[in-house]
Amino acid sequence: MSKSICTIIAKNYIAFARVLCESFLEHHPDGKCYVLIIDEFDGYIDPEREDFEVVRTAELNIPKLAEFCYKYNITELATAFKPYLLKHLFDTKCIGKILYLDPDILVTNSLGNLYEALESTDIILTPHLDKDYPDDDMFPNDSHIMKSGIYNLGFIGLRNCENVNNFLNWWQHKLYDKCVIDHSNGYFVDQKFIDLATVLFPNITAIHDTGYNVAYWNIHSRAIHKKNNNWMCNDGLLYFYHFSNYKPDKPSELSGHQTRFDLKNIPQLNDLFKLYTDLLKKKDFDMAKKWPYSYAYYSNGMAIDEIDRVKYREMQSLYAIDNPFDWKSIPFRTKKEMFVRKVKRKLRQIVKDIKNKL
Repeated sequence: MSKSICTIIAKNYIAFARVLCESFLEHHPDGKCYVLIIDEFDGYIDPEREDFEVVRTAELNIPKLAEFCYKYNITELATAFKPYLLKHLFDTKCIGKILYLDPDILVTNSLGNLYEALESTDIILTPHLDKDYPDDDMFPNDSHIMKSGIYNLGFIGLRNCENVNNFLNWWQHKLYDKCVIDHSNGYFVDQKFIDLATVLFPNITAIHDTGYNVAYWNIHSRAIHKKNNNWMCNDGLLYFYHFSNYKPDKPSELSGHQTRFDLKNIPQLNDLFKLYTDLLKKKDFDMAKKWPYSYAYYSNGMAIDEIDRVKYREMQSLYAIDNPFDWKSIPFRTKKEMFVRKVKRKLRQIVKDIKNKL
């Protein structure tokens, strides 16, 4: 049976998905890749020309899909789809084991050991840390991990069994309304729920090999280098690097979420980031980054403010709304509120135009 991975993107992240899948297939020539695109992409992406199978959100049979897409911002929505995609693939494809990988990941060696691990356990995860942070007043720190959760859900591996089916049903239920970034109430998209899953479901295993899911949150305990043309991490292989919050337009910054390291001071890591940036550019990054996110606007072209999504989540049980993207159908907004927002948007555009002329 061929090895399978899946990922989730909005269409402006297509270059990341292409690099991920190409790097995976380089090490698994008989592998299969699935990519869920969460917003409308007709006219932008031709699924027939990709090296992966495109999955549309309508295939996942999510109740009240329009409301589901409206109530979450782009980060929340992409993560909320995760258990629905995984269950859909298990239910409709001949898949015994699958790895979910975030799109901003580069596979640098075979992941065969992860599939082998799923022979004896049902779910595999990677913890954020294997070594405590130094007391250096830098970021990330303990608070970052306490808010984000023990495990990073940019990776999860599962095998098709009853336990995993029960887990995915449970995870779907949690993420249908609670896949939010709300640290004050203990929520951080899909990740914090996995802390609970480890005690609610059996046969979940943490992978402690430092070559998996290397990223800004654990790079303080990882030494990246090349040996005999292989990417290495510490004393073993580097299997995949997670370029979380890396901005190819800012190639000297490892991540906007950390202050501990500068790429210019880590030559080998800098080489890996340069390689990744070049790969993204070859996969149309510069063009795709400009593509609009379908669910950022109402049907009349007005931008959806974050507060609209929050209010909708708070009050959705009180209203039956056929299409929340029709701004006239949202009952909790007033004409005065909409007028004030329109004026503010106009002022922001004027300021932006003035800055561009300077």
